[in-house]
Amino acid sequence: MLEPGEVIKDGEIARRLGVSRTPVREALQMLERDRAVEMRPGRLTRVTPIGPQDVARLYAPLGALMAVAAETATPRASQTDVIRMTRHNESLLEALESNDPIAARAADREFHAVLLSLAANPYLETAIEPLLLHARRLETLYFRDTKPGRESYEEHGQIVLAVSKGDAAGAAELSRHNFTRFWTPPPEIETPSPTEQNPDDRHPTYPAPRRS
Repeated sequence: MLEPGEVIKDGEIARRLGVSRTPVREALQMLERDRAVEMRPGRLTRVTPIGPQDVARLYAPLGALMAVAAETATPRASQTDVIRMTRHNESLLEALESNDPIAARAADREFHAVLLSLAANPYLETAIEPLLLHARRLETLYFRDTKPGRESYEEHGQIVLAVSKGDAAGAAELSRHNFTRFWTPPPEIETPSPTEQNPDDRHPTYPAPRRS
């Protein structure tokens, strides 16, 4: 896994894959268009660095879109879907306990993919996929720390419970929070305080799941 800012050597990648440098460069150019890679001809190619402002800009829209997916998916979710989400969440916990951030990231993706699939909206998937490309680069680093990873596990349990109860609004808000809680909005973004929110917009807090 390449980290933000890490230099990419196209010749080395080509040798590992057993191909010429041309298809590797073409692939890197595609990633450059998605802003995942930074290319400076004659100098270097590297994974695009990500700063604090980029994190906020990435997770604000990603959280909003995942909330739409959760809200749309919840009325369609069956008990089988709830079980699938629970299993992916338990896989997340197992990966955290094994200090395997890559497996943790994969389990987290699979958990949210259940709701995205149930939403059955190709336009939503098209909007989310480029954001997930950038999020993956951050989430391996994120899951290296077990504390935030365990917080995600607990929040996933609340999402599962909301979905199982058919609470679409609650599942949406919990999903949004799961994606946005670890970044601080920049000064120009004002977040209303709880006292300023409409009481009708508030959703119940579900208890965290207990492992049997």
